[in-house]
Order: sequence, then structure tokens, then C-alpha cells
Amino acid sequence: MAVDSRRSKMVTFRVSMKEYHSLEAACMARRVRSISELARAALQQWIGETPLSNPLDGELQQVERRIQVLAKELERLHQLVQLQKPMSLGKTTAQ
Repeated sequence: MAVDSRRSKMVTFRVSMKEYHSLEAACMARRVRSISELARAALQQWIGETPLSNPLDGELQQVERRIQVLAKELERLHQLVQLQKPMSLGKTTAQ
């Protein structure tokens, strides 16, 4: 379904209060304007018309990559500190 096509048909279904709150939370988490937009995107993805994607997915992947780089650097620095400890212990006992 093209984004610019006119929407003239309505689909309605009932949800429990718990389901409704879950849908509201999903809209906020995915930065979707409305439950209708979320439901439309989910249904289109389910029937294979369009992929359902979160606008933050790219940013999240970038943050995850940065965290991995930082974790590797932290591990490298930790190993350097561990290597320096025996040398500094030997210097204090030799003095």
C-alpha cells in the first residue's frame, strides 16, 4: 500500500485496557504518532507488504558498536594495568 494513497476504509477491533496501555507504550518507545499507525505498520509487515522498523534502530546499533569498542579498550587498559602491577611491586621491594 503506497503511503500517499487515500485511506477510505476502516478496520476496528477491541482490546483490553492492559493491551491498550501496552500499545500506547509501544507507540512512545517507537516514536509512532498513534496506535492506528502502529497497528497499520504491524499488519502491513505481518502480511509482507512493508518491513516494520523502529526509527531508532540505526542509532541503537551505532551506540552498541561504540559500547563494544569501549569495552575492548577498557579490557586492553585493564590488561596493561595488570602487567604493570608486578613491575611496580618489584621496584618497591628492591628499594
